[in-house]
Amino acid sequence: MKKILTAISVSLLLSNFINAQSDEDALRYSQLMYGSSGRGLGAGSAFGALGGDYSSLVINPAGVSIFQNNQFSISPSFLSIKSNSLFDSNSSEEHKYNFNASGFGIVWVKQLDEKNSGKWRNLNFAFGGNRIAGFHNNVYYTGFNPSSSLAEKFVESVNSSGGITTNEISNAYPFDAGLAYETALLQTFSNDTTQYWALTEGGGVKQEQTYTTRGGMTEYAFTMGANYNDKLYIGGSLGFVDINYRYSSGYTETDINDSIDYFKSFTLDQSQSTNGTGINVKFGLIARLNDYIRLGGSVHSPSFLFLSDRYSSSMKTVLDDTLGTYNADSPIGKYDYNLTTPWRLNGSLALTFKKYGFLSFDYEFLDYSEAFFSFNDDNSTDGKSYENNLNQTINNKYGSSYNIRIGGEASLDVIRFRAGYALYGSPFKSGVAQSGFDNKATVYSGGIGIKQDAYFIDFGFGRTKYASFLQPYSLAGVDVPGVKLNTYTNQFTFTIGWKW
Repeated sequence: MKKILTAISVSLLLSNFINAQSDEDALRYSQLMYGSSGRGLGAGSAFGALGGDYSSLVINPAGVSIFQNNQFSISPSFLSIKSNSLFDSNSSEEHKYNFNASGFGIVWVKQLDEKNSGKWRNLNFAFGGNRIAGFHNNVYYTGFNPSSSLAEKFVESVNSSGGITTNEISNAYPFDAGLAYETALLQTFSNDTTQYWALTEGGGVKQEQTYTTRGGMTEYAFTMGANYNDKLYIGGSLGFVDINYRYSSGYTETDINDSIDYFKSFTLDQSQSTNGTGINVKFGLIARLNDYIRLGGSVHSPSFLFLSDRYSSSMKTVLDDTLGTYNADSPIGKYDYNLTTPWRLNGSLALTFKKYGFLSFDYEFLDYSEAFFSFNDDNSTDGKSYENNLNQTINNKYGSSYNIRIGGEASLDVIRFRAGYALYGSPFKSGVAQSGFDNKATVYSGGIGIKQDAYFIDFGFGRTKYASFLQPYSLAGVDVPGVKLNTYTNQFTFTIGWKW
């Protein structure tokens, strides 16, 4: 027999960390996009065989040896982000704006003495930063779910582990099921107080969520390259990655039809902040076959990331008037861990037309299944088991992918006109992702610039469409509806640089 609690304690015990990392975290820090300068963005970031623009060094460090003058540049950007969500035939739209410094860099050119260096023409050095990923977005969706509730996920987690006493549930599940029990959303059976059921079992609720993400990834790199006889350009870099990610969410279920006994609504609020650093190396070369054709290639090592999460949750459940409203807060969760991202291989072809411009093509290959977590749980069998299961999920869910970038530039005296296109392929294995919402991204771009002997000014615009599918929760044997999400980002980047 089921029973309803009429009085609840909302105090929580401090708890050990319950692993919160997911395969989506690995994907977030492995999917990179380029275009941190006005010139690079305008020409589709297809600079792997060209160099000569600081943002190109994030693709192929050999591009540093193309420079013939010392140079400093800085590139502020403005982003306008729109998200369209579709859930239960309900369409919603949200907007977000962001201003950031997407790139800066300084290049030193050292001309070599031909008597001492043979055909080596120059040895160049560079230092700067390129923004390689942005996390800014606002999302809202709402709809009616007639068949399930998030609370059933809490029940599934607790009961599938063999059950747990009411004195232990808050300590064992402090960020979700424990809060649900403390606020009366979960109840025990009168004949077995280690098993639970939810007031909202079977659904029949309006579900809605709003969440905001912020932050990005910036790579700071020391780069060195050399020019051999204006025919072969080589380079390498040591990169340091800075990661800043913020997430806040409010999820609500409401009995809009007044059909659920005792229950009116519950709200789960969650927040997470992730900070981290990382390190990687890159090597590349560019071969100038003749005055018109250049070939480029580069290899990027995995980024070895050292991450730290901080997170918390709170819940509010509103019952019928005679039963009242209950609130509960989680402790602050803290966890440090490591993530290794995939290798990346780049091949490039550029056709140059002397003073008239260029056409360029880049192809990038990577395998997202190579990403893996390493937890810092000393001799913890639970931590090791979760790590192994999570890495197996990554291996089963993700696969090899490719990114294509195409760009061109036309010169008219000191004016430069640019256009580009980029396709960032799906990271999922075939048959895994929702059709048409498989995390592919397309970028259409264009720009204009002015090039003078002592300075240059570039403006670039890029419009990115990114299609993804959000699954709020999953239940064994139940088809839980998901959210189809299209995100559109308009990026405006302005670059000013000086040469000497």
